Amino acid sequence: MSRISIKTVSRVAALVLLLVAMMGPWFYDSHPATQESCSAPLVWLGSGHCACLVSLMAALGESFVLGQVLCLLLALPFLSTVLLLLGRKRRALRAFHLTAWGLAAAFSLFLFVGSWYSNRALRLWGAGLCGVVAVAMLAGEILAARLRPD
Repeated sequence: MSRISIKTVSRVAALVLLLVAMMGPWFYDSHPATQESCSAPLVWLGSGHCACLVSLMAALGESFVLGQVLCLLLALPFLSTVLLLLGRKRRALRAFHLTAWGLAAAFSLFLFVGSWYSNRALRLWGAGLCGVVAVAMLAGEILAARLRPD
């Protein structure tokens, strides 16, 4: 019977949390409205604008249409984790894995902090959760490599 390592469990758990984060709000689309016409699930931004919160999954569907593929940076952790789980452990693959999680962390935290700074009424928790998961995964992978280099 094969044993499942803690690394494997943590990698799969991180991917599951990343999927949950992708379902939460990442972007907002604002439009002119009155406060009375801006009801849930819309968010009142003030100064005559209302916002619709958009999940990453919806944004990914639109990114192919518009040609904006920056959101696809978040697919890199999935790809690198699957390659690590299925393939042999090579130094270049581990470097790609760390880079993928670092890019995901930078992108999602930039969106989270940028949107919070631009409008304090919005809480794009999907981007924030993804950033926290990516930073935790990056720290865990680095710590695991230092404690037990292969």
